[in-house]
Amino acid sequence: MRRPQYIRYFLLAHHVIRMESFALVGINLRFRGEIHGGLHLQILNDVHSMDSNSATVVSDNNSTQIFERKRERIPILSYEDNYVIVSKPAGVSMHRNVPRWGHAAKSPALEKLIQKQLSRKPYLVHRLDHRTSGAVIMGFYSQTAAKLHARLRDEEAVKLYVALVRGDLRESFQNAGGNLCGEALSDIMSKASGDATNSMSSKLAKITVDFPIEVGRIQKEAKTDFYFLSSIDLNCPSDEIDYQAELPFTNKALTLLVCRTRTGRTHQIRRHLRKALNSPIIGDSEHGDSRVNRFWKETIGLNRLGLHCWYIELPPMNCGDRVNADDKKTSDDDLIQCIAPLPDDFTNALHHGELKHLWEEALQAEPRLKLAPFDEKGCTFGRHYRRKNNISRG
Repeated sequence: MRRPQYIRYFLLAHHVIRMESFALVGINLRFRGEIHGGLHLQILNDVHSMDSNSATVVSDNNSTQIFERKRERIPILSYEDNYVIVSKPAGVSMHRNVPRWGHAAKSPALEKLIQKQLSRKPYLVHRLDHRTSGAVIMGFYSQTAAKLHARLRDEEAVKLYVALVRGDLRESFQNAGGNLCGEALSDIMSKASGDATNSMSSKLAKITVDFPIEVGRIQKEAKTDFYFLSSIDLNCPSDEIDYQAELPFTNKALTLLVCRTRTGRTHQIRRHLRKALNSPIIGDSEHGDSRVNRFWKETIGLNRLGLHCWYIELPPMNCGDRVNADDKKTSDDDLIQCIAPLPDDFTNALHHGELKHLWEEALQAEPRLKLAPFDEKGCTFGRHYRRKNNISRG
């Protein structure tokens, strides 16, 4: 039985749009029939249901116009022959989940975005949550990714996060450490060549949380170090809990912390802050309070999770750690360290007038927090990077 005319038009239009990497989510098709042996169609954009990566195609009898919104570029922090370090934005998934039939993915995946941006297939070394931003390491070969992942699990590896949490924890850190003279971040981070601000870091109070986390109904060991940067309390003396009031009390105190994960468990920092310190991260809808998150979203405009992977350091690989003794030393065997500056959406919230003292105190403790975002835009050699690199050296 022959297919109806409109079915053949729909399949052809779907094939053309799919080959051009256009999305069909929320698009209304309006066919105008077949004229002069060609397909003329009109795709109308629904503003309320389309995402930022959709396209609008309008075909008239004489011309065809295609409007496509370009995807934002992922900032490149460090680009080497075998690996790359990128700054993941908040709201981008690490890899594409398998969608249900007939349902497209809600947001692009970082793995696919990097593959299109650099023309090289990346392999994930570690993961970040969907609403968490920060440094992410990717290998261009599966062997490189496996080797980097093993180094990341080493005890000498360092991963530092910046977290904006609810409540004033200044007194808690003072009671835990006795004073604000604990450990400096410069003692944790290796001395970067040419980094004059590394020695300017002051000593911070430290609290270590060693609390097991349930993963797959199994209690696993989890350990996190928290360092105090600054805090602010915007609660007025008259803001007392009134159980007879229609609106309950909202805690208007904030604390800025630096977190170092000793183990890599799912939502480890978010769970430890909620269960051990009773201070969930601002914007955390799963472990936090929606009323508090809504208040800070309307006050400072923070429409994301207040967590950022700020620094990553991998220790150098020893000769005995290589798979084959004859393997030559490559760039990914050396010390790897990278700072991912705070993104604009995070810094804009911290620069708000209400949080002025919070941000100024944090900069006194760690001046490198004010580093501006940067992007290495010259790393687009694609799959021929090794060959072009060798030619340029010769």
